[in-house]
Amino acid sequence: MKTRNLLYILPIAALTACEPEIDELDFSPGSADFTTVVAVGNSLTAGFQSNALSAEGQENSLPNMIATQMQEVGGGTFTQPLIPGVPGQNGVGLNAAVPAPFVLPQLVLRNTATGPSPQLASAPYDGSAFFASIGANGPFNNVGVPGARVTHLNFQGYGSSQGNPYFARFASNAGETMLQAAMRNNPTFFELWIGNNDVLGYSTTGGDEGGDAITAVGTFSALYKAALDSLTKNGAKGVVANVPYVTSIPYFTTVGWNALVLTQAQADGLNGAFAAYNGALDSPQIAGQINDADEVASRKLSFKAGANGFLFLDTDLTTAFTDTTGTQLPKWRQLKGGELITLTISQDDLRNNGLGSVNLATGTPNPITGEFVLDADEVAEVRSTVDQYNTIIKNEAGARGLAFVDANARLQELSTTGIVADGISFSSDFITGGAFSLDGVHPATRGYAIIANDFISSINATYGSNIPKVNIGSYLTIEIQP
Repeated sequence: MKTRNLLYILPIAALTACEPEIDELDFSPGSADFTTVVAVGNSLTAGFQSNALSAEGQENSLPNMIATQMQEVGGGTFTQPLIPGVPGQNGVGLNAAVPAPFVLPQLVLRNTATGPSPQLASAPYDGSAFFASIGANGPFNNVGVPGARVTHLNFQGYGSSQGNPYFARFASNAGETMLQAAMRNNPTFFELWIGNNDVLGYSTTGGDEGGDAITAVGTFSALYKAALDSLTKNGAKGVVANVPYVTSIPYFTTVGWNALVLTQAQADGLNGAFAAYNGALDSPQIAGQINDADEVASRKLSFKAGANGFLFLDTDLTTAFTDTTGTQLPKWRQLKGGELITLTISQDDLRNNGLGSVNLATGTPNPITGEFVLDADEVAEVRSTVDQYNTIIKNEAGARGLAFVDANARLQELSTTGIVADGISFSSDFITGGAFSLDGVHPATRGYAIIANDFISSINATYGSNIPKVNIGSYLTIEIQP
């Protein structure tokens, strides 16, 4: 989609003997060369949104938006390994647990009995065309691979059938690395946005309860620097972006930790139901096993009229026994401020079946389990790691004279105050905020356009360029489908 951002307004005036003169804006590449641009990264670079990558998402990808604007200052053709199928209906999702593709539609917004809700656009389609190699059609300028971490950038075999199936379809051979695929273009300019998946998998699977580890900071540092060494070795200039906090995206902010809203009668009923549990915490039997008074206090359950923290099964709590027969005290506590619930939790169970309090049918405790929660310690670990990643990214950009985009600050702004761009209000609110797609992780098309302008601003400031900005309002928003 080519978007021109110049709006020439010629006021109606009386005719005179002199012809009007219109000053042309001086679009210039500055000290950069945009003849051949490559973009390297993960799903955010590929154009992934609403739970799948489709041709429509690729056409509206962040790098393609930027490349379109760069054409005004000498930018060349920008090619992408387009997904087969009907744009907007067919897409490809990747199973993070098992390196095997499955073909599925994007999510779309449809009315349901409980209101607008994300639904699959259509039934899964025949994905045989997806597996056909298109490597001979390359090299491609967009080397964004959904699922990629910094460890995958120079990993031989990532482009094989045993690696990442999306990359395998456009790699020139099974041993080609992502960086080699990018460098086959002999780029004059590059965009690098990587690191999100190095903490995202850990976060979306509930932190320690999941099977996805955070990439060690030392490993990230060494591999990130090596990637920049490769991308700049022929003199290319470029732009890099840092890693946003997961606390800024709707996947973790839509379901509040204290969304258990009770009447006084309901609160009294729960306090009665857990009276024996609270009493056990004060018994000498338990006091001798849990030596931390703060932990004892944190395990006490107390409900009131209004908003309450959900009941949570915290496996990190001390194991204690209520009697000599080995009856274990449940590891229950209530969620607290700053702890995050994933968007994948069953909101129907939260609303209608007593998840996070007591099962409404049986009256038995029904706590939320760890795979749906980032607790305070896990949130702190993720944020600390991201801070360290981002220090590395910013320092490397400064040392190499590269443009730098603070994507973390932008997403935090969306999640707090919101922003107004091109006269349109945006926030990180799920569905209604306009900036994020229906998976709660990836931007929507207009969200990508906002970030594209951040990239362009940084490139212009660093290299003295005058690339025109993206017209955000010219891109479609998410609408309710029939």
